[in-house]
Amino acid sequence: MGGKLQWTNLKNFPWLIFFVAIVIWLALAGANYYYQSQGGYTGTGILFPISVIYPNQFLWSGFVFAFLFLIVGIFAFQYSEKLNVYLLFLIAIVLVILGNLSQGNFDIAFLQPFYLKGRQYYTDALNITDGQIWLRDFAKNLEQFQMHTKTHPPFVTLLHYWILNISNIETLAIVFFAIGSLSFPLFYKILVYLGFEETRRKWTLLLLAVIPSVNIYLLVSIDALVLTSTLIFLLGFARIFHQHKIDSVSFLLISSGLILTNLLTFSGLFLFAFLGCISFYFVIKGKWNFVWLSLMTAAVFVLTFSIIYATTGYDQLDTFLLASESENPDGFRLFHQPFIYLMTRLEDIGEIFLFLSFGFLAIFFSKKSGTEVFDNRNINILFFSAISAISAMLLTGAYGTGETARACLFLVPYFLILLKNIGSEQFKIMFYLCLFQTFGMQMIGNFYW
Repeated sequence: MGGKLQWTNLKNFPWLIFFVAIVIWLALAGANYYYQSQGGYTGTGILFPISVIYPNQFLWSGFVFAFLFLIVGIFAFQYSEKLNVYLLFLIAIVLVILGNLSQGNFDIAFLQPFYLKGRQYYTDALNITDGQIWLRDFAKNLEQFQMHTKTHPPFVTLLHYWILNISNIETLAIVFFAIGSLSFPLFYKILVYLGFEETRRKWTLLLLAVIPSVNIYLLVSIDALVLTSTLIFLLGFARIFHQHKIDSVSFLLISSGLILTNLLTFSGLFLFAFLGCISFYFVIKGKWNFVWLSLMTAAVFVLTFSIIYATTGYDQLDTFLLASESENPDGFRLFHQPFIYLMTRLEDIGEIFLFLSFGFLAIFFSKKSGTEVFDNRNINILFFSAISAISAMLLTGAYGTGETARACLFLVPYFLILLKNIGSEQFKIMFYLCLFQTFGMQMIGNFYW
């Protein structure tokens, strides 16, 4: 049956890489912990490369939900070929809910990420009396806001304010999760455009739901909304590759994804860098169509934010510069704290990898037969454009506070599309390893942001 594992094929999995990855993680974490315990400072968390984690309080309800997550994940994968895609979308959503309810209950999983630490957008949203005036004066009052508010565009906090104005925090949590859950049908459509066969599409959709970063952060984080908006952007490119031409629908998807993402986060610069990288690739190939696409998209972006400025007084560029200065008051860290710069770069990359799961890393770095991840031209173009873009951002010192598993949630689809043609047995083993890792991570800690 589709998702059932032939245990005789276990020996063909790249176990050496799997265990080497774990050993490297433990060695780096141990060295970082020892150095900090001796009075050193690396700029990273004590549980390198995890930047934010708090131990779970043990609740029997959480224990039950965690095992339900495990059981649903196993059976959904085993019988995925017999299930229609709409039921799989529902199962994917249930997997995220169960994974997060491993924390114990609805309040801990859905609500506490908004209010518990008192330094989130939610706290600032409660203090808004007039949204229009607050937006107009956002840059002027930047330093008065909570840590997350002042390092993001104001529309994130305004979104909290608008929803809370008409309802309550429970509705806020449900709306955020509903928007984040749109990631599943968007991602599935991308897989269709990229030529994934039906069973592999279903498997990859379920993998998206159980991979640690998505399962942990999709529930009530702004980055879940960013995942949805960036998938709209990626859908445009997948559509172009599918039909071998740029049309108005593809342009609309790419432009919409770009604008929506930049309304939510300054990490939307990733999409500009992506456009630059993919345009550069095609220019080398003697094709200029992606350059014109990028220029037209940028023009729509500038026009949109010019209209916002003219109608509200809010200046995106000015706010970005102030937010950058607020996060890095001493300037480019490589020049004044080179060791911390290097350690935080390592933390950023390490956290992205850890939250992709060790099972995925084993496949990703393997050269064994059946684990070929770079054998599709279009997928390679998308993946390496994304990696080049995020690498450029990391080199500039972005994500100085870590938390890249959450803040770079938008990278996960670019990694998962590499799995198009790997062997079925390898995929199955990787899926179960990923499922069990997420189970363990959700049981052990709260990854509040």
